[in-house]
Amino acid sequence: MYRVGRALVVHEIVERTRDRWVLVISVLFALLAFGVSLYARSAETTAQGLAGPSLVTLASLLVPLVALVLGHDAIVGERERNTLGLLLSLPVSKAEVVVAKYLGRLGALAAAVVLGIGVAVAFSPPGQGEVLAGLFVPTLLLGAAFLSIGVLLSALTFRQLTAASLVVATWFLLVFFYDLGILGLLVLTDGAIPTATVSWLVIANPAGLFRLEMMERYAGAQVLEMLGISLSPPGFLGSALLWGAWIVVPVALSGVRLSYQRTA
Repeated sequence: MYRVGRALVVHEIVERTRDRWVLVISVLFALLAFGVSLYARSAETTAQGLAGPSLVTLASLLVPLVALVLGHDAIVGERERNTLGLLLSLPVSKAEVVVAKYLGRLGALAAAVVLGIGVAVAFSPPGQGEVLAGLFVPTLLLGAAFLSIGVLLSALTFRQLTAASLVVATWFLLVFFYDLGILGLLVLTDGAIPTATVSWLVIANPAGLFRLEMMERYAGAQVLEMLGISLSPPGFLGSALLWGAWIVVPVALSGVRLSYQRTA
């Protein structure tokens, strides 16, 4: 990335860290993570292991929301302020603008994730700090995937309000209703859907992939089987390909979309 592109990345990081909604959700994430750690410290020894799963649940709800809010105005916000044409008049390609906006906002998202998980680690029960710190990379991957989706929705819309509505709908759909839909499908078909198909449906959603991987990490495959859950994560290579697809493809489509739009 050239000098102008790098300057755009820095500008995005500074501007996004001032976004009040991002600040509010990030502080809420940190406060709830603090509460989880305090509860685990005060609980019985057998309950201290609940800090990790509780933080996973918290992250799977709030991090996608922070990421979508960060990404929703990346392109459409510039268009509504009539600054997109001015931005593209700089010696930088449209694809580079999209990538710079994504990377800058990813930097702000990483700061929010570090804040939330850092607080949880700092106040974690003895012996749990390293376990909780291991959540940073998976949580950042989850956020990066949803940020990429948010940037794509921003590129596809013409009004900031529309983009905001779409990211909220996307958050409800992928974080809450997606799993319920799979459950409903199993009920309607009386469980006739093959397990492999159900596994693919679950891991096709970044929130589902994150939950499944973290469930296996903290509960173990044998516990999943005891609960009657016969799903399994796709392995390191499959997981890397899925996360890579969720992060790269929406950003690439955003660049393609912007290249075919009039900016004047």
